[in-house]
Amino acid sequence: MNESHDSRYNGPERTDSFRFGGRELRVVAPADPDRLLDDPAVLTRNALDGYAPYWAQHWPGAFLLAEVVAERSLIAETRAIEIGCGLGLAGLVALARGLFVHFTDYDDAPFAYIQKSVALSGLNASRMSADRLDWRTPPDIRYPLVLGADLLYESSNARVLARLIESILEPGGEALLTTPFRVAAQRLEPIWAERGLAAIATTVAAKNAEGKPIEGTLWTIKLS
Repeated sequence: MNESHDSRYNGPERTDSFRFGGRELRVVAPADPDRLLDDPAVLTRNALDGYAPYWAQHWPGAFLLAEVVAERSLIAETRAIEIGCGLGLAGLVALARGLFVHFTDYDDAPFAYIQKSVALSGLNASRMSADRLDWRTPPDIRYPLVLGADLLYESSNARVLARLIESILEPGGEALLTTPFRVAAQRLEPIWAERGLAAIATTVAAKNAEGKPIEGTLWTIKLS
């Protein structure tokens, strides 16, 4: 892995059970993610670049994307990358469906939780890998499937994200991005088009961690 950017959560953990596509997943997460807000390393990084430990929570878009991955027609052993994976819910569903998944995040911390979730869920750990990824420096590798959930809570992320997708998406592949309905995720067509991406927005639904219905947007993105 690259230079450590670990938020160093030192607190109780919780394990939740979620079901997608008839498969139960056991997902490990910090039980008290708010304690990260007082972590000296987090406070220092926040002062430098506005960093926040987003990885430690289950975001609505993750449940939307997990439902999409569970229901979509996918080919087993396809190589997928999840960007901004956090606790990796959608990537775990992809693993359960027989895909190879590369989990990436700007933080190293969530990878240990994903490994625990893989083990508890009885998934094949040999099909997963993980590494830190700064969107501003895309890796020199392309994937036929790119996954991302709740990546557009700030509109300033959109152009950086579009450039990343253009760089890592294989010709003929697709990127699946989900977000709950929010202003920052609207009117993105011109931004995708700037990077030669063809994007279609559709409404998707799922249930959140509390079992309550949620809706949002699925962007299906291809190289044009």
